[in-house]
Amino acid sequence: MGAHGSKRSARSIKQTMMSMMGRSAHSMNDDALMAAVSKVTPDDTSWNVEYRRPLASSDHYHHYMPTNMPLCPIYQESYVQECGRSWKLICKASTPKMRPYNKEGIVLFYDEFFHRLFQRDPGFYDIFPGIRKRIEVLIKAMKFMLNDAGLEETKVIERCRNLGYRHKTIPKVQPHHFAAYAQTFVEVAMYWLDVEATPDVGEAWSNLIGFNLKYMLQAYLHDLVDESAWNQNIIAPVAARNSEDTAKKPPGVKPVKKKGQSKVKLDASTNVHH
Repeated sequence: MGAHGSKRSARSIKQTMMSMMGRSAHSMNDDALMAAVSKVTPDDTSWNVEYRRPLASSDHYHHYMPTNMPLCPIYQESYVQECGRSWKLICKASTPKMRPYNKEGIVLFYDEFFHRLFQRDPGFYDIFPGIRKRIEVLIKAMKFMLNDAGLEETKVIERCRNLGYRHKTIPKVQPHHFAAYAQTFVEVAMYWLDVEATPDVGEAWSNLIGFNLKYMLQAYLHDLVDESAWNQNIIAPVAARNSEDTAKKPPGVKPVKKKGQSKVKLDASTNVHH
């Protein structure tokens, strides 16, 4: 029992150390992170221009929506205001869960968010190789959504479609990355909000992010969807994989037929007796 207990203890310590190493691998000291935050310049891009390009079909963008968000998210001014209020709580690190760390709220959010994001999908390392790009995208994404306050719904839709189309130019971004990023954001926001993470707050974040994401995907996914690769558990298209399997079979090897099994060819003249 003692030997097994010590092994479990050693394994637990090792897992904790691996987790800490994983966080530090993509994190820097707080001063460096805050320096990166201070260098994030305002986005002077005009996203409000009319969008006149083709859009993806509804089955395509619905397929890539996060599973834990409304299928048909709603835009409401009250949602924007609630998200703005709760985001300020996070930035000020004023929730009970954040106060004991004595750190800037954005530092805590950044560290937890990218730890979970990279753990969930290591492919994000290629998209966000450095701290400056990570924090820049995170802050600009928040400002983009919270700046929706006071805008008509049609204007918000135009902004989102233009931003979605811009993502076509970003290397290594894949359709499933949008859902992973959005899901992780809401998850970490609820984690740090702690007792402030009420059902109303969750509803506001899910609808606001879901609404923005829906119309971004409409523009981004047009002419990009490979329906044979929809299932993320399948690495290669089915047809290509079957052809590869056939090519790997040794020449002259035929399928083994069970004893008593015969090959029957059916045509219009074949009589089948029941």
